[in-house]
Amino acid sequence: MLTNLLFPLASIVAETGGKTVDKLNFARNHIAPRQLMWLVFVGMSLSLLLFIIVTKQPFPAATLVSVGLVALIVLVSFASNVLDVFSLRADDLSLREPMNDFQVLLAGLVGYVVFPAERKPVFLAVFVLGIFIMYWGTHRRKLRNFQKQGMTFFLFCCILEALLPSIYKITLGHITPAYIGLFRVIFILLLSTTFFPHKKTFKDLSSKKIWYSLASGAIYATGTVTSLYAIHVLGVVHTMLILLIGPSLHYLSGFIILKEKVRAGEVASSALLATIAVVAFFA
Repeated sequence: MLTNLLFPLASIVAETGGKTVDKLNFARNHIAPRQLMWLVFVGMSLSLLLFIIVTKQPFPAATLVSVGLVALIVLVSFASNVLDVFSLRADDLSLREPMNDFQVLLAGLVGYVVFPAERKPVFLAVFVLGIFIMYWGTHRRKLRNFQKQGMTFFLFCCILEALLPSIYKITLGHITPAYIGLFRVIFILLLSTTFFPHKKTFKDLSSKKIWYSLASGAIYATGTVTSLYAIHVLGVVHTMLILLIGPSLHYLSGFIILKEKVRAGEVASSALLATIAVVAFFA
């Protein structure tokens, strides 16, 4: 069990790193959301394909069930990523973190309902208590209009993202983690290329925009594979408990690297959530 903890912990580090690079790309290079999304998924696709080639993983069998599950993952992921990218431009990382807490809590609750074998009363208590802790840490914060718009985008993104871990676990019975990640990003890339105007995607692209985006794509690819392995070996509920550590690390990154202001209440609520989650995990 302790060795398997490396998977969700690596996922946390990768997610923090990717979001930090994305925010630097917005701040320093003024990249457009559509450009960022397209380039990041190019980087993820190349990285996942390289991982599959190096590890010599056989291609999965195509069945009606596996194809349907991949299609569901792609549609949910595409919608959530579009919402996520448009929310990034309006918010700083510290503003987004309470909603990241909510996403993980909601994903844990969905997993708790869908998979009876993963149920323990202490886990349900953590997820329900966590929602109140998150509200306590954020309800006094006043948002400007552009921040409210960004948080609305991010709220719907988080709701969609909270459904994915349970869908992943079902799909892992048919397809390996690396191929789930590869199919997901390739089809999202195809959808992005199809629905977003090409001229706007490639307009005013600089080498810095490209390299920052490809770098975050490689980081996200690492997070994708490790999170899927975590769900595979630990289950949805245990993985979500550990991922509650993530927002605290995101705050640290926003404060040290991005020089963002963080509120004591939000930091305290995230730290409290992480502590409770770790205690429940080993209970």
